[in-house]
Amino acid sequence: MDEKTQRESVRAYYNRPSVRRRNVPPGAFAKNLFEEAAREAYRHKWIESEKAGYDMGDKAIEDWHRRFWHAFVRERWIQHIQGETFWHELDNGDFGVVTREFGDSPELAGAIVGKLKEGGENLDIIQWCIASGYDLGKALSILGRLDLNVHRLASQLDSSGSEFVRNLRAHHRPRALVVDEDPDVRELLRALLEYEKMEVVEAVTGEEAMDIVQSRRFDLFILDLRLPKRHGAEIAYYLRRHGVHRFIVAIGASLDEWHECDLYDCGFTHLLKKPFPLAGMSLIARNALQSLPE
Repeated sequence: MDEKTQRESVRAYYNRPSVRRRNVPPGAFAKNLFEEAAREAYRHKWIESEKAGYDMGDKAIEDWHRRFWHAFVRERWIQHIQGETFWHELDNGDFGVVTREFGDSPELAGAIVGKLKEGGENLDIIQWCIASGYDLGKALSILGRLDLNVHRLASQLDSSGSEFVRNLRAHHRPRALVVDEDPDVRELLRALLEYEKMEVVEAVTGEEAMDIVQSRRFDLFILDLRLPKRHGAEIAYYLRRHGVHRFIVAIGASLDEWHECDLYDCGFTHLLKKPFPLAGMSLIARNALQSLPE
């Protein structure tokens, strides 16, 4: 079997359907609330760890939750009821409710949503409606309908800090970063890692990879040594220096040009020469998954 046929065969074998999502209304822009929260929380963790000079771990995640969780959820809830973004964790029937159910009083509904965006609570909005001369009965009807959304949301998304951390972990699909200039290598690694139930993020250059790792958490890094702009070893060293203790794999056609001890000193945990054995890469991915905390 020639190399091209083998590559196509491997891709066909490893390619699997993506994770199923809830039914999304046609034309809606859909996102996952917990994934978005994780990005925000880990971005906060990274920033706070940079300030402190060490990895602050779950303490920074809990700090983000304590300071920003309610505002974060409120903002996404408003996007959902306005029909701007469909959030998978929220009720399907609530998507676009502002324009769908309040068509007889669109001005009032829009004004109430505006007050909600500003952080207004029910009593604030009621007093504002009275002072502004709006129909109080309609205002109470709108607030009553929207309050149902709040109660549904509260029952689905626990607001305690420890539970939030557990939810983040439960909804965090193990994630790998693949950095290689060769699209065929990236495609092959994506198929292999997705078969192992990992989410895959790709980067082409070292600079692109550096931008990505500063705002997202990864459980496995696969770095080509010869990258445009920034060297793979430079990225590995940066990760280790900033408290990343996950698997970091070096791949390259010219590993022989390097002393193994130098690469390990940079922070790599595994070295695979191209063309690397698929079984070896699969084993590394499985070991990375098995090493994740419960």
